Amino acid sequence: MTTKKDKSPELKKGEIKLILIQTASEILPDFEFLAYKNSCYSFQRIQHINKFTVYEMLHIIFTLKDKNFACSIASTLNPEYIFSNQYNIGLLNPHKDLKVLRHNSGALNIQDAYYFHNGQVETTTKIVKEIFGDFKKYGLLFFDNQIEKLKSNAIIKSGFEFIDNLETDKEKLKKEINDELNKGGLLLSSIKHPIYIDLKEKLQSISGQSKEDRQLIPKMTHELLEIYWTR
Repeated sequence: MTTKKDKSPELKKGEIKLILIQTASEILPDFEFLAYKNSCYSFQRIQHINKFTVYEMLHIIFTLKDKNFACSIASTLNPEYIFSNQYNIGLLNPHKDLKVLRHNSGALNIQDAYYFHNGQVETTTKIVKEIFGDFKKYGLLFFDNQIEKLKSNAIIKSGFEFIDNLETDKEKLKKEINDELNKGGLLLSSIKHPIYIDLKEKLQSISGQSKEDRQLIPKMTHELLEIYWTR
């Protein structure tokens, strides 16, 4: 793909932005171009589900030199995560690679991990349409499943009840927990704060959980408290 030539002109600097925006408007008009930040083009749709504001994101990193696109999607409750490039397997702010969703596999070879182009307008436009086609097929399903979790997951419901009723100094809580994290090498197991422990144990006590969800409770506890002190 990177060496196969077509009859169209070479891409000019900044031209990919117009191609991305035009293709998004044709295939997924609900998703608006948000920003170009950290070498990444981000598209966003905002959903309001019950008391939740959900930021649904498509992130596209484009390189002309390496002739590829790297794409990921995120469903985020914490607006601080909107421009994050870090993948997240958690329940509240999941962020996954689009190609991983497409292939339903966590380990991809280099040929499958990226969308490749040849640096010319015609072929690159075709690849952009492929990206948004995959996003429509796999990304929207990912978002629908996440919305369903927010509506029905007992752990999420209990976690938000806890922070909705929490009355403590937000800046003090943030500082104390971040200090513990930094001293413990950013390991969640290093957090011994009584509010963190109380919330974690409350979530662990909920019956009927899947093994996968139970394993995510320490991370979810931290992300719930992040939401508490940022909102």
